[in-house]
Amino acid sequence: MIRTSLRYHRPATPEETSAILAGHAGDVVVLGGGTMLLPMMNRAEVNAGHIVDLRGLGLDTITEHGDQVRIGARVTYDNLFSSDVVARTVPLLRRMASGITGGGQLRNLATAGGSACYGNPSSDVPAVLVALEATMCLHGSAGQRRVPAGEFFVDAFRTALGDGEFLMSMEVTRRAARVGYHKLKLCEGSWPIVTAAVVRDGERVMATVGAASPTPRRFDLTSYLDSGKDTVDEFVRGHIENPWTDVLADGAYRKDVSGAVVRRAVAELQEAERS
Repeated sequence: MIRTSLRYHRPATPEETSAILAGHAGDVVVLGGGTMLLPMMNRAEVNAGHIVDLRGLGLDTITEHGDQVRIGARVTYDNLFSSDVVARTVPLLRRMASGITGGGQLRNLATAGGSACYGNPSSDVPAVLVALEATMCLHGSAGQRRVPAGEFFVDAFRTALGDGEFLMSMEVTRRAARVGYHKLKLCEGSWPIVTAAVVRDGERVMATVGAASPTPRRFDLTSYLDSGKDTVDEFVRGHIENPWTDVLADGAYRKDVSGAVVRRAVAELQEAERS
């Protein structure tokens, strides 16, 4: 059960938020949607004396700024799926949001930003943000800091967030081009075992594999698009370093099936380009 001495904070400004986080470093957690944090606190897997609720900051809008799309840290999966801006400018995000399991209640509460900060290798979010070359916009005691998504995910359940820092938003460049996205799961309601996002970037086709390693793996697949199954699979497996093991699947299995998941994402991309 949640400890009774927990102190609740609802700051009104980014500066106040960072001051609270820095002042209680090591004994404070950030509340976004709460779908992961609150169950963990109930199970005593997280024990903190202070909880900071970000609702006072807003951070729940999706806006366009030139060729950039800014997604607030508290934007939910349902917001992503129903956003006309996302559908028009960053279809991969909408594709990802459409496949999030857990029912309407979870999708209405769970946030992409919270999932990013949690850093679970099996989450859809880290690999999609890396595939989109997103920028993570952080705020801390020293002000704002921008970190590429590829550098934000440091290890399993570890991010580049420092003491006093929290995620304000994620920025992605408009990418209305066709994309492919596929994931392998044990069942409809489980976390993914492997995910693959394939994006055409000019003349290149870039693939990003998630859930197979502690952090997403991104690589150029262009030269292998017309190769045979075995060649593609071997190439993809070569990029899966330190494969991730958890209760869903061991690392050897994840590495072995990663090529097949990428090939299915490529097939989805090619079908979209033909339509």
